[in-house]
Amino acid sequence: MTPDAFLARALALPGLPWVRWRSDWQGADCFGIVVLWHREVLGIDLGEVPQTDIAAGFDAATGWQPCGPEVGAAAWMAWRGGAPAHCGILAAPGMVLHSDGDIGRPGLARLARISAMQRLYSDLRFFRRAEVAPC
Repeated sequence: MTPDAFLARALALPGLPWVRWRSDWQGADCFGIVVLWHREVLGIDLGEVPQTDIAAGFDAATGWQPCGPEVGAAAWMAWRGGAPAHCGILAAPGMVLHSDGDIGRPGLARLARISAMQRLYSDLRFFRRAEVAPC
């Protein structure tokens, strides 16, 4: 699937719903978006979304390499104690696709400008999988 096709499907009405610990077209949490992108666009299986938190998913999916803010990079943000608490994918130039919601507040996949995410979370770090391409 192309990045544009992925983005169109994720944002098609009514939108990909936020569902805790999911990574499929029925629903995805923020790490689920990263997992789904890698599976559908890059053909890389990151495994299942850990039923803990995204920091555990980030740690469990070894092979991340820092890179610049380029399409296809994972954006890790809201760092607390050295671990990310939120994430998304740079699915278009300057735009982060992420799933925003929680158990008490259902949400959807949304597209946001990197600048807005930086204002909201202050510390965005970008990573690519080592098997994708050198950074």
